[in-house]
Amino acid sequence: MTRPRFSVVLSNPGFLLLWMGQLLSQLADRIFIYVLMILAYSLTKSNLGVCIPMLSFGIPSILFGSIAGVYADRLDRKGIMVISCILRGMLILLLVPLVHKSIASIFLVSFVIYTVAQFFAPAESSSIPELVEKKNLIIANSLFMVTWMGASMLGFGLGAPIVNWVGEQGTFVLSASFYLISSGLIFLVPLKYQASGAGSTTGHVLKDLRDGIDYINKNLIVGYSLLKMFVSTSALAVVSLLAISYAKEVLMIGERNFGYLVLAAGFGMFAGTAFLGRVSHYFKKAAIIVSGFIISGISLFLVAMVSDIKLSLFLIFILGVCNILINSSLQTILQSVVPAGMRGRVFGVQNMLINSAFVFPLLIFGAIADMWGIRIAIASLGATMIAGGFIGFFEKGYKTSS
Repeated sequence: MTRPRFSVVLSNPGFLLLWMGQLLSQLADRIFIYVLMILAYSLTKSNLGVCIPMLSFGIPSILFGSIAGVYADRLDRKGIMVISCILRGMLILLLVPLVHKSIASIFLVSFVIYTVAQFFAPAESSSIPELVEKKNLIIANSLFMVTWMGASMLGFGLGAPIVNWVGEQGTFVLSASFYLISSGLIFLVPLKYQASGAGSTTGHVLKDLRDGIDYINKNLIVGYSLLKMFVSTSALAVVSLLAISYAKEVLMIGERNFGYLVLAAGFGMFAGTAFLGRVSHYFKKAAIIVSGFIISGISLFLVAMVSDIKLSLFLIFILGVCNILINSSLQTILQSVVPAGMRGRVFGVQNMLINSAFVFPLLIFGAIADMWGIRIAIASLGATMIAGGFIGFFEKGYKTSS
């Protein structure tokens, strides 16, 4: 079997434009929310307090993620992505004069920003198979997943020096600029609008939504992949949350430097992308997924035990490697088995689940950290990942995934 190559995928002009647009959009998202997390922690001094900006990120996905997927199957996907980026750039500029005045207003505008963002993700995920040959999908997805997840890590990591350099207001302006540049890049992507021919009434939209949910419920591999992706994303979301107090209480480097821990996971994701390109044709995707879960869990257990910053950075780096192996494999399985006319709805649900990982798990593990300590919370997360890996050995979805 010919090994898929990054050079082939990146030489595709349409894919390259979409990928660059996604990179800037994700960096804007994460740098923006980094500032919100710092403001929330400085006001509340608690792990649960950091959940406040995360709620503005996660709640819109729960409310609107699935519906957004329906419209991604009905409307011009490129148009959805372009308009989404423009609106987010304009909305974020409204926050510049509010930075030091009203946390409630910041939360409200942030809620609107991430509501608009729900329409971007399913349109983007559904567009990748239209631009890339099936044999190169796993490489394309690894690049998109490392950008999707890695930009979260890099955005947090870059947030520290950027905020120290230009301040909160300047950081908001930079994020808005990234959104607007992203819209221009995506506008140039050669995607053709294919009208679905379906009606646009509320009844038709709700029927499409029910059809999508029924499809997921009946397709074991699709349901398995979505659940595993939720758990894997939850692990990184919780690590991002707990990194603040871990940096302050365990490593003694101060809460404002937590971004450097998250940056280590980002570098791990880039390394995982290169590694996946070399091993993906030797192993079944299901085997890569289960192994990634188990190694991630062991790494988290060790993170909970150590206090040395170099060792902690290395272990979090390994966590980043495993995350990209897991999620890229899962995404490729989804894009390979889901028919084109159903992709928007499936990826809308996927977006909802992934962003939900920034709500419920954070509340649970944030409470554990406040009640029993940061080390217990991280060890509990490790146990969850290991359990998820071993359960995969007994799931039919694991055995049938190629």
